[in-house]
Amino acid sequence: MRNPIQNDLLGLRKRLRAAPSDDEALKDLWISYMESGRLADAVVVLQQYLARRPTDHTAMLACGTCYRKLELHEAAATEFERAAKAEPASAVARYNLGRVYDMMGRSEEAVRQHEKAIELAPDSPEPYYRMGVTYARRNELEEAASWYRRAIQAEYECAKAHTNLGYALDAMGRSDEAILEFKRAIEIDSDNADHHLNLGAVYGEKGMLVEAIDEFRKAVEVDPASAEARFNLGAALISSGADEEALPELELAVRHSPENAEARYLLGVALISKCQFGRALAELQRVASLRGETPALAYHIGTALASLDRLEDAERYLKRAVKGDPEDPAVHYQLGLVLDRLGRSVEASDAYRKAGGSGSGGSAS
Repeated sequence: MRNPIQNDLLGLRKRLRAAPSDDEALKDLWISYMESGRLADAVVVLQQYLARRPTDHTAMLACGTCYRKLELHEAAATEFERAAKAEPASAVARYNLGRVYDMMGRSEEAVRQHEKAIELAPDSPEPYYRMGVTYARRNELEEAASWYRRAIQAEYECAKAHTNLGYALDAMGRSDEAILEFKRAIEIDSDNADHHLNLGAVYGEKGMLVEAIDEFRKAVEVDPASAEARFNLGAALISSGADEEALPELELAVRHSPENAEARYLLGVALISKCQFGRALAELQRVASLRGETPALAYHIGTALASLDRLEDAERYLKRAVKGDPEDPAVHYQLGLVLDRLGRSVEASDAYRKAGGSGSGGSAS
């Protein structure tokens, strides 16, 4: 069964077949393509439309936006330049052109376009916000923060300005101020999962796990299909020692984002703690295929293999972990256990000695 957007597109294409010169149908078609996320198709129709109406400022802006979202920055810049030339008083063309210049690494030109946009629309928050983004890309965070504040002065309800001001403040080590900005973004738009994720992340950095978990839960409530929200909630639950609660969250994170190596890694480690070694091994081996092997990953794979009585394989992985991180006592200790079980007591004693004679080892996390 077709959805309403598909029906609209079908109807518009029928209109155009019946009346190829119907410019309004052509305009409705590119708008529908944009709304449905079919940006490449939208560009094709926009170019047809602009061939008929070469001075249509709105179509130029739409075409530039499609190119920008498709990461075709040179083409986007060309369209926004055309729009600015066609409509010199258009602040939207100017700050969009600055935005693309910024993405292309042409920050000085971006600043000039943002300045022109501010002259044209001094009461709009968008040019100030875009100026802040340009300075943030240049890692000039104090300057970026000042522009985000000016965007907020222009429109207090500009949630993204509060958000980016929070990012800048957090990067400058001013986490308490960042928390206030993220909270203000939530007050403005509480149904945005990213706002809760941002606040939760800062709480996590400060070791405020209860508060972090609460915000990550809110993010999940807002967007249950968000792999990022599930992953952050699972990670925070593991950090708080709630592995049992973390498992379903990490499983859902992996389901929603199968290529998320970090989620699979944490899931594998959590499965080891729950003695589900076969599943843990499968997850950890998938991590190795996604991002390559690290000493910590080799350690956990070795641990899972040892628990499955695959001792020779476990020894191989644990020796690779030792080679990658010779100072970690947990790796030496686990290797000692495996060597003991293989009947190689002399080598096992050497591994225990390198572990510091500890019966518990470190964390190898």
